Amino acid sequence: MKLKHPIKKRCEYCGKDFPASNRTVRYCSHACNSKAYRLAQQNKVAALTATLVKPQRQQRTKSNIVDRPYINVAEAAVLIGVCRQTVYNLLQNGRFHAARLSSRLTLISRQSVDDFILSNTPYERRSVKEYKQIDDWYTLDEITAKYGIKRHQIRNIVNSVGISEKKEGTRTLIAKNKLDSYFRKHGFDHSILNLAEWYTAEEIQKQYTMTETAVRILVSRYKIPKMRRDGKKYYSKQHIDRLKTKTL
Repeated sequence: MKLKHPIKKRCEYCGKDFPASNRTVRYCSHACNSKAYRLAQQNKVAALTATLVKPQRQQRTKSNIVDRPYINVAEAAVLIGVCRQTVYNLLQNGRFHAARLSSRLTLISRQSVDDFILSNTPYERRSVKEYKQIDDWYTLDEITAKYGIKRHQIRNIVNSVGISEKKEGTRTLIAKNKLDSYFRKHGFDHSILNLAEWYTAEEIQKQYTMTETAVRILVSRYKIPKMRRDGKKYYSKQHIDRLKTKTL
């Protein structure tokens, strides 16, 4: 899109500033544009040539050092198929017999390189991990009844932790052992499932003459065990009674 007023830009080829009538303009002139295009094509050709020549060069290097008793660091790296830093690390650990002739030349015994490769532990194939088959599954309603959380909260947990799930008709089933493990790690107390009686918030207000706000503060501050059933929250009667009795 052509601008009403030219803007100042810098040519990506020659580096000179120039007024541009378009935000996408990259070069100050057609000549710079052509030179930049030719340079980019040359770089592409050079990169392609390097990828073709490097394996041939390495092959020639390997063939040249087959019968030589001593090789330098670069040749040892090509022979083993590692980088030069790895060869230097092996030299520091005394894995190769070598002599440093100058600050720029280190010769390594070819025989020590062969001995190093042969002396290492043979490659062993890793055993394939056997995954335990999942036999027990929760429905979403069972999770809601047991842990007192809503369906969108279940979905958030399943997605964040990566808990296994599957479809059975129109029902979504969640892996029971994985979900139970998640709640154990997050401090869920299974003993609250055995609590015999529960209060609704309205019943707490009526029983102890409290406001709705006071009930919310109470259950939150003292972490009263709760559960959700049929879309309604219930709080442990045992905990509420014990707490209020001490208060009174």
